[in-house]
Amino acid sequence: MSSLNSVITLADITLGNSASLPNVAPSGTASQSTTLSDSARAWNAIDGKSDPVYYHGSCTHTAHDQSDPWWRLLLPGIYRITAVSVTNRDELAERINNAEIRIGNSAENNGNNNPRCAVIPSIPAAQTATFQCGGMEGRFVNVYLPGAAKVLTLCEVEVYGAASLPNVAPSGTASQSTTLSDSARAWKAIDGNSDPVYYHGSCTHTAHDQSDPWWRLLLPGIYRITAVSVTNRDELAERINNAEIRIGNSAENNGNNNPRCAVIPSIPAAQTATFQCGGMEGRFVNVYLPGAAKVLTLCEVEVYGGTVRRL
Repeated sequence: MSSLNSVITLADITLGNSASLPNVAPSGTASQSTTLSDSARAWNAIDGKSDPVYYHGSCTHTAHDQSDPWWRLLLPGIYRITAVSVTNRDELAERINNAEIRIGNSAENNGNNNPRCAVIPSIPAAQTATFQCGGMEGRFVNVYLPGAAKVLTLCEVEVYGAASLPNVAPSGTASQSTTLSDSARAWKAIDGNSDPVYYHGSCTHTAHDQSDPWWRLLLPGIYRITAVSVTNRDELAERINNAEIRIGNSAENNGNNNPRCAVIPSIPAAQTATFQCGGMEGRFVNVYLPGAAKVLTLCEVEVYGGTVRRL
């Protein structure tokens, strides 16, 4: 694996695809910094077509002359990624030179601040190159092209890896301190739908202006939890600021007195952030928002871990 201070050697780059694990990219959701046209959308890079001819309509394309363009894949969980393959277009192949592949769990700077797997020195026109990532873990895989007046075009991105630990949240039972309406019930945060648009009906919502609102997941046993991912809503994103993730086995104060995994300083609108919990054990996972006149809305909560003991 290439790190921030390492030099990429020929051993790190292979022309073609030599990965043995499955390509998990089609299971994710693709986005990009800008889009030149409807025929160049971000999902074209994970459509299973590695046609390198741009005008055939299966490549992405950001707007012309953008600073620091990027393409991002949000996977449905935390994956251990061994390799990433990138197919370049047939013309203007040099545009991809010095793009970076970044992998991790942080949504900061649209995921572009995550650890670096590799720098793409170049890929010959209409060719595919595979970059070894050595089992880096994350749910974001970015191709980031730093610099002014850049264009990023990708004709296919394949991500080879396997889920690190499963999302165990759907196996539990969700509750919350109050519920604004039938369309905002607690179970909406574990329905497998991370749609951040509140009015689409897949987010939770406590009553307005409540003191210390909370959301709680009761798991069917005691779990060792490595990470918790939270998807924020598309509007009023600041409402989640300073919420706390708490994990443990005590039902005291509705589980809100359990040890703290993390404080959520903020999550950008419509984004997902992942918080590392270091193997904390418990059957309660709470998102607790201390303070007066608060509202707690969650569009998805994913809890990654393994069973210690089923109850």
